[in-house]
Amino acid sequence: MDRLIETARARGASAVLAVRYDVTAAQDSGTEIRAYGTAAVIAPAA
Repeated sequence: MDRLIETARARGASAVLAVRYDVTAAQDSGTEIRAYGTAAVIAPAA
């Protein structure tokens, strides 16, 4: 999750929307955890 937030901030986003997680377990290589989301810029209404 930290990496997702860092990547979004590096691209100028102030929020991450619709966050999803995917976990895959493989016998030989361990567990893979992926986080997806939509980076967005949220600003107060003018």
